[in-house]
Amino acid sequence: MGCDIHLFVEKKVNGAWEALKGINEPRIQDFHSMLQRCKKRGEGTSLWGEWIKKEQEGTYDFVDIHRNYRLYAALANVRNYYYNRVKPISEPRGLPSDVSTVVKEKADEWDEAHDHSYLTVKELSEFDWDQKICFEGFVGDEQYSEFLKNGAPTWWYRDESEWGGITLCRLIQWTESLKDCVDTFYTWSIPKLIELADGDLESVRIVFWFDN
Repeated sequence: MGCDIHLFVEKKVNGAWEALKGINEPRIQDFHSMLQRCKKRGEGTSLWGEWIKKEQEGTYDFVDIHRNYRLYAALANVRNYYYNRVKPISEPRGLPSDVSTVVKEKADEWDEAHDHSYLTVKELSEFDWDQKICFEGFVGDEQYSEFLKNGAPTWWYRDESEWGGITLCRLIQWTESLKDCVDTFYTWSIPKLIELADGDLESVRIVFWFDN
């Protein structure tokens, strides 16, 4: 079963934590791309237009984050598999005792959520995102050639097998930096959080939990 994350941003204002709304620019760009693809195929675009409008108005879940188990592992040691283990920032801490009303209400909506936690922007900015993650998998001849050329395959399979008529029989190993694995969380979300902190990196935090 897959695992998803629910993540919100809080800022300390006059001694109390408040939930922040923001605009997820990468998500809007993705929606615009999908809208254009639908338009070229002659398909309806109204739904994408509605989603873009909603994002442009600002949401509480504006941090750009996808289903990324390496990121989950870094944030709270969740889905931290032995074969590409990540050194996490922290074990799950639970919801903060002074959590904002908005985020508490959001959390209460998820009865079966697990591993609630929170991290300050200071912790995120000081974390070792350059740490190397080890990968191992099986590929076919074409992906093996790509691996020899680029140092990593585009895709791989965890077990030796046949997939789509391609025999996956070559076992390869390689490393990638964690920051490359977490993509826009490193390139967009953390810089955005630092911007919101406005010089006080402990005045902004993320509060999050997971569900399966």
